[in-house]
Amino acid sequence: MWLLFASLNPVSEGFRSVVVKKTSAKTEPIIISWGNYFLPVLLFTPGLFFIELDLNPTALIASFISSSINTLAAVWYIKAISEGDISEVLPMMSFTPLVLLITSPIIVGEFPPFLGFVGVLLIVVGSYLININFKKRDFLGPFKALIRNRGTRHMLFVAAIWGISANFDKIAITESSIPQHVIFMNIFIFTSLTIYLLLIRKLKWQKIKPVKSNLLAISAFTCCAFIFHMTALSMTYVAYVVALKRMSGPIAVVLGHFFLKEPNIKARLIGSLVMVAGVALIVLA
Repeated sequence: MWLLFASLNPVSEGFRSVVVKKTSAKTEPIIISWGNYFLPVLLFTPGLFFIELDLNPTALIASFISSSINTLAAVWYIKAISEGDISEVLPMMSFTPLVLLITSPIIVGEFPPFLGFVGVLLIVVGSYLININFKKRDFLGPFKALIRNRGTRHMLFVAAIWGISANFDKIAITESSIPQHVIFMNIFIFTSLTIYLLLIRKLKWQKIKPVKSNLLAISAFTCCAFIFHMTALSMTYVAYVVALKRMSGPIAVVLGHFFLKEPNIKARLIGSLVMVAGVALIVLA
């Protein structure tokens, strides 16, 4: 069952990235980041009256750390998508499982079996292949992209800090519950972004009105992604769930080509196939 939830997450993220990319041409990334959490807060917060709250210190501290990291990631994630092709930028998130191979054993004491380890590495390799230009035989292309492309650099930063926050997500939901952690985190991020926008005087209706429909669509996809991701995290290893979450990269390659007319679909799909092989190994493990 965890495989189903973990697989639906990148589908939601893939479609969200398309809408984010289109919306970024009409408004600032910080406004999109704020709108991203509007529906999750609106729909999830009333759940506090229907769940059993567990306010033990471990759960609260883990939620606070994860929420703080994810507030930063929320802004840089949207900023990265606005600065480059989603079929180049989103695959950078595949480096999160590599970070988790280091952070998970230290923070939550989890380390996957050998096949799972190889599967995670294949997903990272697939991400590298997606960015290679085979026609030019530019095998250093992915590394050059990190230097010349602000979008890929920023998404690599997001991938790295998500490799830390995912462990605290695991602790928070283990010590409390999935609904509690999701609600607390969304309230924290939305409130933090609201305060920041008010302080810099950018939370204005004239900035929101032209893209209100897009912001609602982005929020809806985010709601689905949260539910799928947190449910899967409660069922299996952190590294496995986040590895499958990175399948949003191959999905973004396809969606970016058909909806945004982004180039190099064939070359980038080669990397996608390698990532699928990594997923297969994770399932076998």
